[in-house]
Amino acid sequence: MYKRQGGRSDPDGTDLQLSFFNLSIPTEAQQIEAIDRAENEKSSSAFSLSQAEIEHELRKHGSGFQDGKQRIIELYQTQPDKKLRAKALAKEYGIGGHSHDFLDGSSGFVNHDWKGLEFDHYPDHQKITLKWAQVEQYIDLMIQSDRYLTDKEKEHYTPPSPVSTCLLYTSPSPRDAHE
Repeated sequence: MYKRQGGRSDPDGTDLQLSFFNLSIPTEAQQIEAIDRAENEKSSSAFSLSQAEIEHELRKHGSGFQDGKQRIIELYQTQPDKKLRAKALAKEYGIGGHSHDFLDGSSGFVNHDWKGLEFDHYPDHQKITLKWAQVEQYIDLMIQSDRYLTDKEKEHYTPPSPVSTCLLYTSPSPRDAHE
């Protein structure tokens, strides 16, 4: 049984005082070296996603469905509410994914589901997810600066015809002539 100061017994020894005199404390130089080593390991395996990488994915694949980019362009032309556009993007993309070649030559995978667009970098499987509100902002920026459609897509793109109101003229009925 262990005795603690104050005379109370402590059967499991949880209140014992530890001594640090037998521990080897690293020198300042050793601590700096350990920190540098850890920073180098972290930065060499860190995966980041540039704006160019995100735009490359959005421009190359769109939603992945036939005429998906055209539907997305039309969404931006008809829906001013950013939150509703983000919801519509999630619905257009649905659940799925595809392999992805990153701009630096590495490979990975891009998944999409209700959460957003997830970039999975191989071989370390580091993942970055963009929520649909973020994807909406990138696409908005790309459309505004004419970078969303490729040149080939621009050649084949037909903007929706504007909705026009058509007034019909009807001749007065004989009944109207008597009034």
